[in-house]
Amino acid sequence: MGEVLLGKVIVRGRIKLKTGLRIGAQREAVEIGGIDNPVIKDPITGLPYIPGSSLKGKLRSLLEKAKGLELKNVGTERNPIRIHVCDKSYEDIKNCEVCRLFGTSGKSGDNFPARVLVRDAFLTEEFKNRWDEVVEIKYETAIDRITSAANPRAMERVPPGVEFEFEIVYNVEDESTKNVDLKNLFSAMKMLEDDYLGGCGSRGYGKVEILITDIVERTKDYYFGNKEENKLLLDENGVRVGDVLEKFDSIFGT
Repeated sequence: MGEVLLGKVIVRGRIKLKTGLRIGAQREAVEIGGIDNPVIKDPITGLPYIPGSSLKGKLRSLLEKAKGLELKNVGTERNPIRIHVCDKSYEDIKNCEVCRLFGTSGKSGDNFPARVLVRDAFLTEEFKNRWDEVVEIKYETAIDRITSAANPRAMERVPPGVEFEFEIVYNVEDESTKNVDLKNLFSAMKMLEDDYLGGCGSRGYGKVEILITDIVERTKDYYFGNKEENKLLLDENGVRVGDVLEKFDSIFGT
């Protein structure tokens, strides 16, 4: 039997790029003089964005490593994808802090839908109006370590300083584990600031700063028009995620 929805905690904020960000997109063909390494863009506006799947996957990966969990290959031999997957009963999965938060679909075990929903992050209004500044072409040269031959290539990336708006929704299904889940979520976000988002992280790409602008809690009754939402944090300038963790007990009333 699935969990009962008790409410939702909605976290909004901004992701500010400290170094260039590259989340690549596939192209079926390359035009003459075109870039064969483009970043992913919204097909309607043509503006870059951060897919929710990329952000969620990185947060999950960091939490898996921090918890020291066993990783399994859920990809192929040619393209391995190593993540933690609980292949157990529904009740056992509930005791895994990673699978409980980010979900799991075991081949021989039960499915456990993610409690956290990570939406695509789009440019803030300021940078939407500066569309000609939000993508740059960076030229790099790969050197063959055997022959010393140079292989120049052009890479698209989003330059430092650009900001994206994000929204993460946490489904409250168990009051006894809510604060553990939320603390793990914010801890993963804090770890991300000292890691990288997207590709080419070992070459300096993907350093970000996360600013929380508001946290709202809505009980189930809110959605039936019987109760107002509870504003836990509101700061239009943004609060560093580390500061949110330091004030966690006062924010969430633990």
